[in-house]
Amino acid sequence: MDRLVTVGLVLACASVGGISTGARGAGVETLVALQDTTVLDGVFTSAQARRGRRIYTRDCASCHGQEMKGGEMAPSIAGSDFIVFWTELPVGSMFERIKVSMPEDGPGRLTDEEYTDVLAYMLSENSYPAGETELPADKAELDKIMIVAAE
Repeated sequence: MDRLVTVGLVLACASVGGISTGARGAGVETLVALQDTTVLDGVFTSAQARRGRRIYTRDCASCHGQEMKGGEMAPSIAGSDFIVFWTELPVGSMFERIKVSMPEDGPGRLTDEEYTDVLAYMLSENSYPAGETELPADKAELDKIMIVAAE
């Protein structure tokens, strides 16, 4: 099965209600194996994460909390909740999800760069390492970076 077909199948599964534990088996593992880059490779910079923190504090913390642990109306986006939901999916999926649905009072009102900076902050707060290159503000490029559990 070629890479595009595998990516299409995984994203199709994700878009119709999420990937079940059983579906995470061979298909997603194959997708992860085909990716050149993961979030363990230092895919954002410390400066980008700092910018993301300012944006998060301004636009996200009122619902998700300063510690990213969620609240009455918003889920936790840190720790085990983050890992369970996002592991083995491309960063582009997370980018798309927050861009079309966040902030709640104005989805899509941030720039692509601001959304990407928030992603960098989220990755940083979930103990992924910073590197020398910023996350790109391009979904196709973000789809090339897989979210994996920290080692």
